[in-house]
Amino acid sequence: MLLPYHALEQSVKAWQGCAAGAGKIVAPAAPGKGLARAAQRGRWTALNPVKGQVSFMRNLYAFVLLAATPWVLAAETVVPVHEEPRHRLVHEGPGLRVLDVEIAPGDTTLFHRHDAPIAYVYISPTPTKMQVLGQDWGSTSPSTAPAIGSVLFNETYAAAPVEHRVTNPGEVAFRLIAVLNRGPGQANGSDESLVGTDPIEASGRWFRSAHHTLTGQATWDWEGTSRPVVVVQVSAGAVVFQPGTGPSSNLQSPGNFIVLQPEDRAQFRNPGHELVTLAIVEVR
Repeated sequence: MLLPYHALEQSVKAWQGCAAGAGKIVAPAAPGKGLARAAQRGRWTALNPVKGQVSFMRNLYAFVLLAATPWVLAAETVVPVHEEPRHRLVHEGPGLRVLDVEIAPGDTTLFHRHDAPIAYVYISPTPTKMQVLGQDWGSTSPSTAPAIGSVLFNETYAAAPVEHRVTNPGEVAFRLIAVLNRGPGQANGSDESLVGTDPIEASGRWFRSAHHTLTGQATWDWEGTSRPVVVVQVSAGAVVFQPGTGPSSNLQSPGNFIVLQPEDRAQFRNPGHELVTLAIVEVR
């Protein structure tokens, strides 16, 4: 519907008043003369009310579109997973990265890209929801959260990268330690034991995993392997880590970890009386 000439002039004046606080898109003008003066400056078609209204609406649309553009771009910006703020990069070495991932209740990550095989060590595995870029939100997944301390692999990212974001709809923080394999991996087959007498629980081209539990006052000697290993504390308690050379350090809470390089020798000791469980992830 086209506005009468006098109504159009009032609309222009109202728009000018709103614009004054946001950058003065059109300079204020005196009543009755504003349209003609603006026309002289090339800003408005005053002698033709129809053209004036179309120009007004076109300028208003452009203003709204420009104002909204930063938010639209921010919503669809995709970052590498290790640059996403809730996927905190805590270690980077030859062939691997370690991320400390934590999503607070009600929080949502940025869209991020997975393009490398990844192993997840669950510390606080509350259910989450995921949205693949360009698609609707999925259902809460998994419906039954993994057990605390469990290790799961996603090796499909190597062949089929995914861009998504994740939200935590629950009331408890979601947390895990993620290990990214940046190497070519290795075909499955017979191989040396991962942790001595502890059985290998899962094995793939890019990772193998197991668990080791230290009883009270017990020690565990790590004899080394031919590949890097990430050892993650997944239960309460404390463990003293003594490398083959250099000072000792402590694992004191779930989510603390140690990265062992190939051929490293070390000892783990439980100074307390409660059981302490460690998850072991080998990066192949």
